[in-house]
Amino acid sequence: MNMFDDNDFVCRHMQLTKADIVKVINDKNISSFEALQDETDVATICGSCVADIEEILEEEIAKR
Repeated sequence: MNMFDDNDFVCRHMQLTKADIVKVINDKNISSFEALQDETDVATICGSCVADIEEILEEEIAKR
């Protein structure tokens, strides 16, 4: 389980919070990391957030 609150930045380079990422995942029915990158450009600069983003994505998919 990730340790981010909704308003915490997960990807600082793209200025995306956990809430932003969750909204895109659910609104666009995202089911892969690559699709999330296509929609948001998340983890395209330094990549340090990849593991956190993958965990958030997995949690949201599991809720479906």
